Amino acid sequence: MARIPLPTQESLTDEMLQRRWQRQAARGPVLNIMRLFMVNPQIELNARAIWQASGLAPRAREIVILRCAATQESTYEWHQHVRIAHGEGLPLAEIAAVRHWQDATCFSEDERVLLAYVDAIATTRRPSDEVYAAFAAGRSPAEIVGVTMLITTYFQLANVMAALDLETEEPFVGWDAGAH
Repeated sequence: MARIPLPTQESLTDEMLQRRWQRQAARGPVLNIMRLFMVNPQIELNARAIWQASGLAPRAREIVILRCAATQESTYEWHQHVRIAHGEGLPLAEIAAVRHWQDATCFSEDERVLLAYVDAIATTRRPSDEVYAAFAAGRSPAEIVGVTMLITTYFQLANVMAALDLETEEPFVGWDAGAH
């Protein structure tokens, strides 16, 4: 159970938050992360804008986000992005392979570069010149900032979710993502 109460549609008294709930509900169940942001409506995160700003294709974007979740041991992020990644065409075996990508053969060279960049930021915050050069090769400065922002945003979200014990809406899919 989350450390703070998450709003329900019935508990929302603010008209703006009621509209936000209704917009979310029109797309499907209102996720706990959305409910968490409704606790403090001054905080807004437009994940889709960050996804687009990264310049990554959906497959690469989801591989990066899943690796962020894995390095931070964020069950909530992993759980949500298994579904999203699978919807973008990633097979469950490849999703599960993100956790041990160095041993996997299913990722392209560019995907491996992205995974190494995530790992470097996760462990040292400042990637080595070698890792950075491989990542930056062929990318515009805007793409470099966009991907780096994507990674650090998902690290930040992982920290918020861990600190507040945000739970998945249904049972956790597991770290192997049903790949077996």
